[in-house]
Amino acid sequence: MTLSADADIDAETDLYGKSVTDLQSDIVIGDDAITGTLAYVTDYTDFSEDTDLQKGNFIALHFGAPEGYEITVSLGDDPIEVDSDGIVVMRIADKDTDIITATATRGEDTQTLTFDLSGLTCETEGG
Repeated sequence: MTLSADADIDAETDLYGKSVTDLQSDIVIGDDAITGTLAYVTDYTDFSEDTDLQKGNFIALHFGAPEGYEITVSLGDDPIEVDSDGIVVMRIADKDTDIITATATRGEDTQTLTFDLSGLTCETEGG
């Protein structure tokens, strides 16, 4: 089984009212780290009803595993079950301490990927 992660998401994909290019550029996923640039986004009302979570830096990633595996992605203590399109959008609060963990499970078979985010460039409000 091979769990995979990539940032190859069609630019036209609706990510809760934003596009991939609204959120990020030059994202590269290595064995254990993610680099690239996250734009500073405001008014991301379809991402969350909480106004504090509607602005900041967001990353969109695509996760895949063979059929029959359940994929869960977490940023800190908040697990997200990945739906059929495999795309997850997460708000990055602190790139220097946040870690993304993806786990694919089917029965006893489990594979986990962990990514350090400290190599990301996060734009700030006002440019």
